Amino acid sequence: MPLVGRLCCWLAGMQALAVIGLETSILVIVLQNVENVFRSWSSDKSVAIYFLLLVIASVYGLFLMVGGVMTGDTIQIIGFCVFNLFAMSLAIFQYFQVRGWLLSNVLHDDVFARIEPVLLASIGVMAFMTVVFAVMTYFLYHSFGWEMYKRVGADMKIRRMYVGYQLLVLLLKMDFFVFLGFAVSYIILILKSTDPEFAITVVLVPVTLMVLVLAFWGLRRESHITMWTFIFMLCGSTAYFVYKCARMYDPKQEEKYAKQRPMMTYYTIISLVVIAATLYQAVVCLANFGYGLKERI
Repeated sequence: MPLVGRLCCWLAGMQALAVIGLETSILVIVLQNVENVFRSWSSDKSVAIYFLLLVIASVYGLFLMVGGVMTGDTIQIIGFCVFNLFAMSLAIFQYFQVRGWLLSNVLHDDVFARIEPVLLASIGVMAFMTVVFAVMTYFLYHSFGWEMYKRVGADMKIRRMYVGYQLLVLLLKMDFFVFLGFAVSYIILILKSTDPEFAITVVLVPVTLMVLVLAFWGLRRESHITMWTFIFMLCGSTAYFVYKCARMYDPKQEEKYAKQRPMMTYYTIISLVVIAATLYQAVVCLANFGYGLKERI
């Protein structure tokens, strides 16, 4: 592992610890100073969901960086930088939503004054570290070029197919995070335990993981049947998220979604973008089956 790679892993770990520490501080301050913060299924739960999303994102980002460095996967490291930007955007949403919630009650003005520097620090840490990681990725790209050459050779066609393979593997990892984040947000912010969708959404999380693992197996083994099944399921996932997004703007659902609509809409759009990219890349990789990549990797 090159020195710059080890440094990236250490910095990713330090960023994860810093963000988790900052988010924990925000949650603790709110719990100590705002009564009945989790009493109702309303915007006050946004504090908890942002805490969960950013903590999970910090750990998941560390997993992406360490995995990318250990395998010499430049695509995954670039994906980590993009993922860091997405996590930073969630922190920005957190700032404005928590600000609006606390300042809507004059009794909580002092609470927001206490946590505002922490909220801004969380955004600042991720923004600064994203720039640092982008610069270091440039050096890693040149360092890992030789690793790709040793693995797949000098044939440019095979190299392009291998990059496509790496990109789809990265997208499969992103798919799990975006669906997990959407499911957790939907369960905590929108659903009640008595809603029929509650159990369905919970069950869909492990099912999604199994489908993604199966897709990776099909990609690695160049199984046409498995990949076509996965592509069909991606089309179903697209329909699911489109339905959820439309439902948020249904006048009959106004009470349920009103306070959470901006954040949930944003997350749903990001999920659709990732799924669309996965669908496209799955078709590209499927078209590359049988041209020699399987034997090289």
